[in-house]
Amino acid sequence: MGEWVMLKKFFVNGISICYESTGEGFPLIGLTGKGSNMDSWSPAIKTALSERNRLIMLDPRGTGRSDVPKETYDISDMAKDVIGLMNELDIEKAHILGQSMGGMIAQELAIENPNRVSKLILCSTTCGVKRVLPSFRMIKSLMQKNAANSPQNMINMLYSNTYIQENPQLIAALMRRMQIAPTDPRTMEIHHNASKNFDSYERLGQISAPTLIIHGEDDWVFRPKHAKVLKRRIPNSKLILFPNAGHGVFSQEHRKVLEEIHRFIDE
Repeated sequence: MGEWVMLKKFFVNGISICYESTGEGFPLIGLTGKGSNMDSWSPAIKTALSERNRLIMLDPRGTGRSDVPKETYDISDMAKDVIGLMNELDIEKAHILGQSMGGMIAQELAIENPNRVSKLILCSTTCGVKRVLPSFRMIKSLMQKNAANSPQNMINMLYSNTYIQENPQLIAALMRRMQIAPTDPRTMEIHHNASKNFDSYERLGQISAPTLIIHGEDDWVFRPKHAKVLKRRIPNSKLILFPNAGHGVFSQEHRKVLEEIHRFIDE
Protein backbone atom coordinates (compact mmCIF):
# COMPACT_ATOMS: atom_id res chain seq x y z
CA MET A 1 0.00 0.00 0.00
CA GLY A 2 1.46 3.35 -1.07
CA GLU A 3 1.77 6.56 0.88
CA TRP A 4 -1.05 9.04 0.92
CA VAL A 5 -0.90 11.14 -2.22
CA MET A 6 -0.66 14.91 -2.11
CA LEU A 7 -3.95 16.65 -1.40
CA LYS A 8 -5.74 17.68 -4.57
CA LYS A 9 -8.58 20.06 -5.37
CA PHE A 10 -11.34 20.17 -7.95
CA PHE A 11 -14.04 22.73 -8.76
CA VAL A 12 -17.67 21.65 -8.46
CA ASN A 13 -21.01 23.37 -7.81
CA GLY A 14 -19.30 26.74 -7.65
CA ILE A 15 -16.67 25.87 -5.04
CA SER A 16 -13.29 24.19 -4.68
CA ILE A 17 -13.27 20.85 -2.83
CA CYS A 18 -10.14 19.24 -1.40
CA TYR A 19 -9.72 15.45 -1.55
CA GLU A 20 -7.17 12.67 -1.17
CA SER A 21 -6.91 9.17 -2.61
CA THR A 22 -4.82 6.11 -1.85
CA GLY A 23 -4.78 2.40 -2.52
CA GLU A 24 -5.97 0.47 -5.53
CA GLY A 25 -9.03 -1.51 -6.43
CA PHE A 26 -12.75 -0.79 -6.36
CA PRO A 27 -13.39 2.77 -5.07
CA LEU A 28 -14.55 3.30 -1.49
CA ILE A 29 -15.58 6.84 -0.57
CA GLY A 30 -15.42 7.82 3.11
CA LEU A 31 -17.68 10.61 4.41
CA THR A 32 -17.04 12.17 7.83
CA GLY A 33 -19.37 13.69 10.41
CA LYS A 34 -20.65 17.19 11.19
CA GLY A 35 -18.00 19.88 11.10
CA SER A 36 -15.19 17.38 10.56
CA ASN A 37 -12.87 16.73 7.63
CA MET A 38 -10.68 13.90 6.38
CA ASP A 39 -8.16 14.51 9.20
CA SER A 40 -10.71 13.18 11.70
CA TRP A 41 -10.22 9.53 10.69
CA SER A 42 -7.04 8.02 12.12
CA PRO A 43 -4.17 6.98 9.80
CA ALA A 44 -4.66 3.38 11.01
CA ILE A 45 -8.28 3.34 9.83
CA LYS A 46 -7.40 4.93 6.49
CA THR A 47 -4.59 2.44 5.95
CA ALA A 48 -6.85 -0.52 6.71
CA LEU A 49 -9.59 0.74 4.38
CA SER A 50 -7.10 1.33 1.55
CA GLU A 51 -5.50 -2.14 1.74
CA ARG A 52 -8.14 -3.71 -0.51
CA ASN A 53 -9.81 -0.68 -2.08
CA ARG A 54 -9.03 2.72 -3.51
CA LEU A 55 -9.99 4.93 -0.56
CA ILE A 56 -11.14 8.43 -1.43
CA MET A 57 -11.93 11.09 1.15
CA LEU A 58 -12.80 14.76 0.94
CA ASP A 59 -13.11 17.83 3.13
CA PRO A 60 -16.86 18.58 2.94
CA ARG A 61 -17.71 22.10 1.83
CA GLY A 62 -16.98 24.59 4.59
CA THR A 63 -14.37 22.39 6.30
CA GLY A 64 -10.66 21.71 6.11
CA ARG A 65 -9.01 22.87 2.90
CA SER A 66 -12.25 23.12 0.90
CA ASP A 67 -13.92 26.45 0.19
CA VAL A 68 -16.28 28.04 2.70
CA PRO A 69 -19.39 29.08 0.73
CA LYS A 70 -21.04 32.40 1.58
CA GLU A 71 -24.52 30.94 1.24
CA THR A 72 -26.09 28.20 3.36
CA TYR A 73 -26.40 24.65 2.04
CA ASP A 74 -27.88 21.30 2.99
CA ILE A 75 -27.24 17.55 2.87
CA SER A 76 -28.32 17.29 -0.78
CA ASP A 77 -25.75 19.94 -1.75
CA MET A 78 -22.99 17.97 -0.03
CA ALA A 79 -24.17 14.78 -1.75
CA LYS A 80 -23.93 16.56 -5.12
CA ASP A 81 -20.33 17.50 -4.25
CA VAL A 82 -19.52 13.80 -3.85
CA ILE A 83 -21.12 13.00 -7.21
CA GLY A 84 -19.03 15.82 -8.67
CA LEU A 85 -15.89 14.23 -7.22
CA MET A 86 -16.84 10.84 -8.70
CA ASN A 87 -17.32 12.50 -12.07
CA GLU A 88 -13.98 14.31 -11.73
CA LEU A 89 -12.21 11.00 -11.06
CA ASP A 90 -14.16 9.06 -13.74
CA ILE A 91 -15.67 6.79 -11.10
CA GLU A 92 -18.90 5.29 -12.33
CA LYS A 93 -19.72 3.38 -9.15
CA ALA A 94 -18.29 3.19 -5.61
CA HIS A 95 -18.90 1.80 -2.16
CA ILE A 96 -20.04 4.63 0.12
CA LEU A 97 -19.14 4.69 3.82
CA GLY A 98 -20.74 7.48 5.83
CA GLN A 99 -20.31 8.26 9.53
CA SER A 100 -22.86 10.38 11.43
CA MET A 101 -23.68 13.36 9.15
CA GLY A 102 -21.63 11.54 6.49
CA GLY A 103 -24.20 8.75 6.80
CA MET A 104 -26.93 11.22 5.91
CA ILE A 105 -24.97 12.31 2.83
CA ALA A 106 -24.49 8.62 1.97
CA GLN A 107 -28.24 7.96 2.20
CA GLU A 108 -28.98 10.94 -0.04
CA LEU A 109 -26.46 9.61 -2.58
CA ALA A 110 -27.95 6.13 -2.54
CA ILE A 111 -31.52 7.43 -2.91
CA GLU A 112 -30.91 10.04 -5.61
CA ASN A 113 -28.14 8.24 -7.52
CA PRO A 114 -28.77 4.50 -7.08
CA ASN A 115 -26.70 3.60 -10.15
CA ARG A 116 -23.59 5.21 -8.59
CA VAL A 117 -23.59 3.25 -5.30
CA SER A 118 -22.43 -0.37 -5.14
CA LYS A 119 -22.61 -1.02 -1.38
CA LEU A 120 -23.70 1.34 1.37
CA ILE A 121 -22.25 1.46 4.90
CA LEU A 122 -24.01 3.65 7.45
CA CYS A 123 -22.27 4.22 10.77
CA SER A 124 -23.70 6.05 13.80
CA THR A 125 -26.31 7.84 11.73
CA THR A 126 -30.03 8.48 11.30
CA CYS A 127 -32.68 8.99 8.64
CA GLY A 128 -33.98 11.97 10.61
CA VAL A 129 -33.08 13.31 14.05
CA LYS A 130 -36.76 13.95 14.84
CA ARG A 131 -37.78 10.34 14.08
CA VAL A 132 -36.64 9.19 17.56
CA LEU A 133 -36.98 11.04 20.86
CA PRO A 134 -33.57 12.46 21.90
CA SER A 135 -31.74 11.20 24.96
CA PHE A 136 -31.74 13.45 28.04
CA ARG A 137 -28.01 13.92 27.60
CA MET A 138 -28.52 15.05 24.00
CA ILE A 139 -31.13 17.61 25.09
CA LYS A 140 -28.69 18.91 27.69
CA SER A 141 -25.93 19.11 25.06
CA LEU A 142 -28.13 21.04 22.63
CA MET A 143 -28.83 23.59 25.34
CA GLN A 144 -25.07 24.25 25.52
CA LYS A 145 -25.04 25.14 21.82
CA ASN A 146 -21.67 26.89 21.48
CA ALA A 147 -19.84 24.73 24.00
CA ALA A 148 -20.95 21.61 22.13
CA ASN A 149 -18.81 22.67 19.17
CA SER A 150 -15.54 22.75 21.12
CA PRO A 151 -13.02 19.94 20.43
CA GLN A 152 -13.29 18.60 23.99
CA ASN A 153 -17.08 18.51 23.88
CA MET A 154 -17.03 16.81 20.49
CA ILE A 155 -14.77 14.13 21.97
CA ASN A 156 -17.19 13.79 24.90
CA MET A 157 -19.97 13.16 22.37
CA LEU A 158 -17.96 10.38 20.73
CA TYR A 159 -16.60 8.50 23.74
CA SER A 160 -17.41 7.60 27.33
CA ASN A 161 -15.38 9.09 30.18
CA THR A 162 -13.94 5.63 30.83
CA TYR A 163 -12.73 5.23 27.24
CA ILE A 164 -11.23 8.74 27.27
CA GLN A 165 -9.35 8.02 30.51
CA GLU A 166 -8.12 4.61 29.34
CA ASN A 167 -6.91 5.81 25.90
CA PRO A 168 -5.11 9.13 26.49
CA GLN A 169 -2.75 8.75 23.50
CA LEU A 170 -5.57 8.06 21.02
CA ILE A 171 -7.57 11.01 22.36
CA ALA A 172 -4.54 13.32 22.23
CA ALA A 173 -3.86 12.25 18.62
CA LEU A 174 -7.47 12.99 17.66
CA MET A 175 -7.28 16.40 19.35
CA ARG A 176 -4.17 17.19 17.30
CA ARG A 177 -5.85 16.13 14.05
CA MET A 178 -8.88 18.28 14.88
CA GLN A 179 -6.58 21.31 15.12
CA ILE A 180 -4.91 20.83 11.69
CA ALA A 181 -7.68 22.68 9.85
CA PRO A 182 -10.35 23.56 12.45
CA THR A 183 -13.90 24.30 11.36
CA ASP A 184 -15.26 27.80 11.89
CA PRO A 185 -18.42 28.36 14.00
CA ARG A 186 -20.52 29.42 10.99
CA THR A 187 -19.86 26.12 9.19
CA MET A 188 -20.65 24.21 12.39
CA GLU A 189 -23.99 26.03 12.52
CA ILE A 190 -24.74 25.26 8.85
CA HIS A 191 -23.83 21.59 9.30
CA HIS A 192 -25.93 21.44 12.46
CA ASN A 193 -28.97 22.85 10.64
CA ALA A 194 -28.38 20.64 7.59
CA SER A 195 -28.32 17.56 9.84
CA LYS A 196 -31.34 18.71 11.83
CA ASN A 197 -33.40 19.34 8.68
CA PHE A 198 -32.43 16.11 6.90
CA ASP A 199 -35.15 13.45 6.70
CA SER A 200 -35.01 10.46 4.37
CA TYR A 201 -37.53 8.27 6.26
CA GLU A 202 -40.16 8.17 3.51
CA ARG A 203 -37.52 7.60 0.78
CA LEU A 204 -35.45 4.81 2.39
CA GLY A 205 -37.34 2.16 0.43
CA GLN A 206 -35.72 3.58 -2.72
CA ILE A 207 -32.25 2.44 -1.60
CA SER A 208 -31.30 -0.49 -3.82
CA ALA A 209 -27.68 -0.98 -2.71
CA PRO A 210 -26.96 -3.71 -0.13
CA THR A 211 -26.60 -1.83 3.15
CA LEU A 212 -24.63 -2.43 6.35
CA ILE A 213 -25.70 -0.42 9.41
CA ILE A 214 -23.22 -0.07 12.29
CA HIS A 215 -24.15 1.52 15.61
CA GLY A 216 -23.02 1.65 19.24
CA GLU A 217 -25.50 0.45 21.86
CA ASP A 218 -24.45 3.31 24.16
CA ASP A 219 -24.80 6.05 21.51
CA TRP A 220 -26.65 8.95 23.17
CA VAL A 221 -26.19 11.34 20.21
CA PHE A 222 -28.29 9.11 17.95
CA ARG A 223 -29.87 6.45 20.14
CA PRO A 224 -29.77 2.84 18.82
CA LYS A 225 -33.44 3.21 17.84
CA HIS A 226 -32.22 5.35 14.92
CA ALA A 227 -30.26 2.37 13.57
CA LYS A 228 -33.27 0.09 14.05
CA VAL A 229 -35.45 2.47 12.01
CA LEU A 230 -32.87 2.37 9.21
CA LYS A 231 -32.81 -1.44 9.35
CA ARG A 232 -36.59 -1.64 9.20
CA ARG A 233 -36.96 0.81 6.31
CA ILE A 234 -34.00 -0.06 4.04
CA PRO A 235 -34.47 -3.19 1.90
CA ASN A 236 -31.64 -5.74 1.96
CA SER A 237 -29.99 -4.16 5.02
CA LYS A 238 -28.07 -5.66 7.92
CA LEU A 239 -27.64 -4.11 11.38
CA ILE A 240 -24.73 -4.73 13.74
CA LEU A 241 -24.92 -3.20 17.22
CA PHE A 242 -21.72 -2.93 19.25
CA PRO A 243 -22.09 -3.13 23.05
CA ASN A 244 -20.23 -0.64 25.28
CA ALA A 245 -19.66 1.73 22.34
CA GLY A 246 -21.14 5.15 21.74
CA HIS A 247 -21.28 7.59 18.83
CA GLY A 248 -17.56 7.02 18.19
CA VAL A 249 -17.99 3.27 17.61
CA PHE A 250 -16.22 3.56 14.23
CA SER A 251 -12.91 4.42 15.89
CA GLN A 252 -13.47 2.92 19.36
CA GLU A 253 -14.13 -0.54 17.92
CA HIS A 254 -12.28 0.04 14.66
CA ARG A 255 -10.73 -3.45 14.43
CA LYS A 256 -14.10 -5.21 14.76
CA VAL A 257 -15.86 -2.59 12.64
CA LEU A 258 -13.27 -2.88 9.86
CA GLU A 259 -13.61 -6.67 9.93
CA GLU A 260 -17.37 -6.32 9.42
CA ILE A 261 -16.91 -3.75 6.66
CA HIS A 262 -14.40 -5.93 4.79
CA ARG A 263 -16.63 -8.99 5.19
CA PHE A 264 -19.61 -7.03 3.87
CA ILE A 265 -17.70 -5.61 0.90
CA ASP A 266 -16.32 -9.05 0.00
CA GLU A 267 -19.75 -10.74 0.03
